[in-house]
Amino acid sequence: MLLTTKYADGIPLYRFEKMLARHGVDIPRQTLARWVIQCGEQLQPLLNLLRDKLFDHPVLHIDETRLQVLHEPGRDPTAQSWMWVQSGGPPDKPVILFDYSITRAQ
Repeated sequence: MLLTTKYADGIPLYRFEKMLARHGVDIPRQTLARWVIQCGEQLQPLLNLLRDKLFDHPVLHIDETRLQVLHEPGRDPTAQSWMWVQSGGPPDKPVILFDYSITRAQ
């Protein structure tokens, strides 16, 4: 539920913390953030497999887009960041991956 709420529903952790509190569940935002990070670490092998599957096929579509993140720690609000969307794999089971970086270097 935590990852769905954060990423699919777009609810920031501070709002999710308040939603839980209204139901009598006291979980600090720092704990929620730690769980999100730990989930990301656990899902890394799956990401690696998906990337391998993506590159196993002869056609790969990639879009590179510049964007601004207004409240990124340690960065000026006018600084440029980068997003890459990669799509490929078998037609019946396509793989779509999103990568974000503060620099264009990969």
